[in-house]
Amino acid sequence: MGNTFLNLALLIIFHFSVATFSMKLTNIVTDQSALLALKDHVTHDPENVLANWSASTPVCNWLGVSCGSKHRRVTVLDLIGLGLAGTLPPHLGNMSFLSLLYITYNSFHGRLPAQLSNLQRLKYLNFGNNNFCGEIPSWLGSLTQLRELSLYHNNFSGIIPLSLGNLSKLEELRLFENQISGPIPSIVFNISSLQMIALGNNMLSGPLPSFPRNLPSLEYINFAYNNLTGHIPKDMFDHLPNLKDLILNVNMLSGRIPANLFKCKKLEMIYLTRNQLEGSLPAEVGNLSMLQYFFMSRMIPRQIGNLQNLQYLSLRVNNLVGPIPPAIFNISTLRLIFLSLNQLSGSLPSNMGIWLPNLAGLYLDSYIPHIVSGLRNLEILYLDLSNNQFSGYIPIGIADLKDLTYLSLSNNRITGSIPESFGDLLNLETLDLSRNSISGEIPKSMEKLRNLEYFNVSFNTLQGEILDGGSLGNWNDAQNLDFSGNNLSGAIPYRICDLNSDLRYLALNGNQLEGALPLSLINCSELVFRQLELEFRITVYIPIFTSIDLSINGFHGEIPDAIGELRLLLALNLSHNTLTGPIPPSFGNLTALESLDLSFNKLSGKIPSRLTNLTFLAVLRFQNNNLVGAIPRGKQFETFENDSYTGNLGLCGFPLSEECSNDETPEPAAGDERGNGKGIAFIWKVVMMGYGSGMVLGISTAYVVFTTGRPWWLVRMIERDLKEKIASWIRKKNRN
Repeated sequence: MGNTFLNLALLIIFHFSVATFSMKLTNIVTDQSALLALKDHVTHDPENVLANWSASTPVCNWLGVSCGSKHRRVTVLDLIGLGLAGTLPPHLGNMSFLSLLYITYNSFHGRLPAQLSNLQRLKYLNFGNNNFCGEIPSWLGSLTQLRELSLYHNNFSGIIPLSLGNLSKLEELRLFENQISGPIPSIVFNISSLQMIALGNNMLSGPLPSFPRNLPSLEYINFAYNNLTGHIPKDMFDHLPNLKDLILNVNMLSGRIPANLFKCKKLEMIYLTRNQLEGSLPAEVGNLSMLQYFFMSRMIPRQIGNLQNLQYLSLRVNNLVGPIPPAIFNISTLRLIFLSLNQLSGSLPSNMGIWLPNLAGLYLDSYIPHIVSGLRNLEILYLDLSNNQFSGYIPIGIADLKDLTYLSLSNNRITGSIPESFGDLLNLETLDLSRNSISGEIPKSMEKLRNLEYFNVSFNTLQGEILDGGSLGNWNDAQNLDFSGNNLSGAIPYRICDLNSDLRYLALNGNQLEGALPLSLINCSELVFRQLELEFRITVYIPIFTSIDLSINGFHGEIPDAIGELRLLLALNLSHNTLTGPIPPSFGNLTALESLDLSFNKLSGKIPSRLTNLTFLAVLRFQNNNLVGAIPRGKQFETFENDSYTGNLGLCGFPLSEECSNDETPEPAAGDERGNGKGIAFIWKVVMMGYGSGMVLGISTAYVVFTTGRPWWLVRMIERDLKEKIASWIRKKNRN
């Protein structure tokens, strides 16, 4: 009997051992098979990172694979950022010991296989930054051990499944940057362990949900860039004692900001801009002693000065009125301020250089929230008070901000003159004082601003000459100069030729400038090449202007033929002057031109037939001159109507009703003419670097497309023409 029991016991132990061994063998083989199936579904492996995924190597030694020490089963599959493309096979659902599955930052696509619902030990799931599509599967709610669910930056659509409310241990839910629609399910906020919920950049709609219970762990809420409507629930913040970041910007939320928001004493960031919120900002905002980033709307209470940890403040694009509270500038930690596009008024403080010593940037028109978190160590100072209703004089104290590179006071009601002390802002790159009532002369001290790239004083009441005639030549980096809409007089500064830059925009219209278009500008055509240690200079016509506007002045004399060399010119306006003589036939070379306005002058002669070469011309104004003869036919000239030619009694032919006689034929096309040296060339010095047989042009296609809006193929065509001319010159130089 004893032997029988012993034998039975041994038999049971034997069978159990065999079964256990068999199970272990089968399971590790199952993991291996699942991973090899994944490898087979990978269609692109640029770095061949899955090369060691083979039967000849133990599974636990494969790249991205980790196994548990107890059961020797695969517990971690981490393939972050390997550049893989393909789909997920259903076999992954057989890896029953998997606790972490990360394939973030790859290019996997397709739908998620339902077999993944078998991964009941899974705690961390991150499929972010791929191309998955379809609805978010409801079976995700069965993975009850999940701590993290990250499906962000994919193409998921449909609604957020209610089953996610079953994930009672979930800490992080990241579904942002998809195409998810419908309401935010309130059941998600029954998860007491939730620390982060990020649903921004989707198509969610409906009201914000109420939070039905205490959420002691929730620190981060991001519902930005959706279509959420209605009021912010009054009780929303009663149950969030540890909330640090609240991001609700760019929705359609309305009503008042609940006062209990400011009971969340641990708040570090508030972002509510670009909604339809109303009412004043509660004084309780002063209770948020931990606040560092403040992007909000409406009135500015004086209690804001209590936020002694505040670094970033945005109240832009609202209807803010009144002065800027001085208390703001008692905050020594403040780095950036956004207050643009409001109706702020009052005089600018005279001691601005004193109360802004620690401010790295005061932005009141620039909107860059996406990089704001990286500006903690910013050393450059930006000051932008544009688009408000500030009045009074420009504070002299601004000149105390010695590191200032960007200054904009445009579109206000500022009077008085430009301070002489502005010449001390030696680091200044952008100065915009446009659309105010600033008077007096442009200070000669500003000739010291050698780093200036953008200068705009348009639409003021400035008088005198442009920088006393000669100082402009010191602005070696100038790219955009706008003096239009003032009472400036005298001639165009002769030293404008000394600008060693790729000046793209010069506006002088709407002044009282006079004299002939200056002959000296024909010399602004020097092109510098550097190849290895060899440096040489040539004079060629490589124009880079895109727009010239000299309208509404007192210029006289003939239009220089040299303007026809500005091959990249997109717009030319010489209207409302007293120019005489013919339209230069060389204008037919301006093949990129889209707008040509020569109206209200005293031009004579025939319209050159070569202008029919301007196939991109969309605007043509020749009104009120003394032009005669037949209007050219063909191409763009078939599209212009009578009002392009009114006030020229000697013109005839289509589209006018006046028919031409036999001797009134269009001017014959002339050959390609070079500039005759009689006038303006506006061709500037460009530095071009060459290494070996290649060169890098000073004008990039992307830059021109971006700044001009021109079609990329047109820019490429013009760029190719320039490169061919330069290459031809180099070949000739090498032969010699």
